[in-house]
Amino acid sequence: MRKQRFDRLLGSLEEVRRHVAGGRFAGRISEIEVGPDEVRAVRQRSGMTQSQFATTFGIGLGTLQKWERGERYPSGAARSLLLVMKADLSGVVKALGVRPPMRRRKLKRVRVAA
Repeated sequence: MRKQRFDRLLGSLEEVRRHVAGGRFAGRISEIEVGPDEVRAVRQRSGMTQSQFATTFGIGLGTLQKWERGERYPSGAARSLLLVMKADLSGVVKALGVRPPMRRRKLKRVRVAA
């Protein structure tokens, strides 16, 4: 089943590539809204901070913050990408060949007895 999802994802990305190259697109997603809770859920599921998520996927940090606050809504390709990420985040990461930045761990200070 994962192979099937991944193949559909690759097909979608190929369609996006053709659209960018030729300006033609078989359909347009316009009636589906991606709300702030969904944007935040996708980012949190990725385990990334807002800054890391924005950098990894080429989204402006201010734009991402506005999406998560509900001040603005993603449209066009961003909306499509978020919907695909919602369904299969690891597939998107694999297909795009991006490497999410690692979160820094806070080091615990250990007290040493004198």
